[in-house]
Amino acid sequence: MSDMRSARHEMGKEVLAIFLLLMARACAFGVQYWPQLDDYIQYHNYALSESFWELQTSMGLLASRPLAGLADYFIWGSMYDYMILGVAMISLALAVSAVLLKRQLSRYFSIGPLFLVVMTLLPLGVEGTYWMSASTRVVCGLLMAVLAAEAFLRWMDTGRWYWALSFLFLQLLPYGFYEQSGVFSVALIVGMAILEVIRDWRRWKRALLSLWGLPAMKLYLEMTALLASDGVYSGRTEMVTVNTPYWWDTFLPEVLDQMRSVFVEGMGATLFQGLARVFQWILSGQLLFWAFLTAALAVLCWRLFPKKEAGRGTLSPWLAIVAGVLLFLAPISIFFVLANPWFSFRGAVTSFAGLALVCDTAVMALWFRLPGRKQGPAVLATLAALIFCWAGAADIHDYRQTWETDQYIGQMTVQALQQDLEPEDNGRVGILAVEPTYLSNQTYYYHEHIHGCTESAWAFQGLMTSLDGSRSWNVTPLPTDPMYRQWNAASNRPDTFDHLYYFDGAELIPAVLEKEGETECSIYDQEGRLLGVVREEDGVGYFFRPEQLS
Repeated sequence: MSDMRSARHEMGKEVLAIFLLLMARACAFGVQYWPQLDDYIQYHNYALSESFWELQTSMGLLASRPLAGLADYFIWGSMYDYMILGVAMISLALAVSAVLLKRQLSRYFSIGPLFLVVMTLLPLGVEGTYWMSASTRVVCGLLMAVLAAEAFLRWMDTGRWYWALSFLFLQLLPYGFYEQSGVFSVALIVGMAILEVIRDWRRWKRALLSLWGLPAMKLYLEMTALLASDGVYSGRTEMVTVNTPYWWDTFLPEVLDQMRSVFVEGMGATLFQGLARVFQWILSGQLLFWAFLTAALAVLCWRLFPKKEAGRGTLSPWLAIVAGVLLFLAPISIFFVLANPWFSFRGAVTSFAGLALVCDTAVMALWFRLPGRKQGPAVLATLAALIFCWAGAADIHDYRQTWETDQYIGQMTVQALQQDLEPEDNGRVGILAVEPTYLSNQTYYYHEHIHGCTESAWAFQGLMTSLDGSRSWNVTPLPTDPMYRQWNAASNRPDTFDHLYYFDGAELIPAVLEKEGETECSIYDQEGRLLGVVREEDGVGYFFRPEQLS
């Protein structure tokens, strides 16, 4: 009993250490959360305008990640005005997930505190662990996967029927939040079952229950298919046929290139460039107090991290590395079969557990050859935690700046349209020359990573509804390079709008369009001054300002 109490005490200290560092990073630029992109829609507008069942009927919320959709409406939406509490809850869930998983894996392998730091604090993971629209899927799904693994291990240890039933139920939950979490859960639990049999072959009958993950996946797909509609969420689980010329020649190279961008370029940029940016703010005095605070927290974490040389597992470090590689690959494997393989920074987070196991195992194996083994792993983990926390704060800065820009442009647009258009005027409005991001020194530009609501009509209309829900908005931001491509030309060509405005970087100017042919049109203000020209080349439209015209 005393050993169990001591183990729980150690786990509690580790959870506290990781939680404090996560919150310190999240609050680097103020104790506030700055909504981004889908946040306005999911946590404000849905609850404002419709009942949940109306949303399900119109949007198909339960057709994909149904538990996440339910939580958006009934839990996170209620925190919209003080969403920093939601960030705290997600941070706590992430810390608990990492500490619990570390304890589970310690049954088999020697694991130190670096595992926790890599799994939770890598700067690459800020998008998936801070941005609420992503973290409420990624982190909650991860927590459910770890809880399912805990129930499975209790079943393996006791053989009690209620643990078996708990596992069967919990194994379904990760899919309800994030598909990657479901795949991770299957890989984790089947892997644990194999390791249990390696340790004691007489447990093979109980280990067979781990195979429930495969029919659980099938059951999830069947359930969501029944709830599908024609809404925007209904096509997320569509698959692509493997072993076709298209898959080999086009699909696979595209997916691999995205993964290279995230795990190689993105990992390096968010760590090294992010750290360099934060150092500049520290030296300028902007983050000096915060730097001392995080350094003090790092020292506290060093005190809280266990000083043991390793976990109690006895299996080979080589087996741990193999397990880590498999846990890294399993969550991203689904992107090789999803019809829409949009691999983003948040898609990397579920793989961090496998990466953490590999890194920690390698460090522990090397450390055994050095003196001072008792304190070394905790010291290294503490230094890594401080560096990761500082580097990740660069993205927090960019989230704040993006929110401020969104609010500025959104409020300006609402005021202009309230003044110029009658409430019953539902004509389409196009805003020329707005860009997806206005960050001057973003750590890494990729997909929608820290992009503003000016990126798309979906996000911008969500922003405007959050600012004024008294009318229906039909506004589309039109960037310059390019303004439209072949796939969205029908909706983004400027000659398809009823009203046009031009954003000059400070204010909105009513604009008039004059066609100069099939592939070119000129944009003027109401006094006849040229604002720019839209030219179409090979089905792609570009906006040129007067100074860019030859």
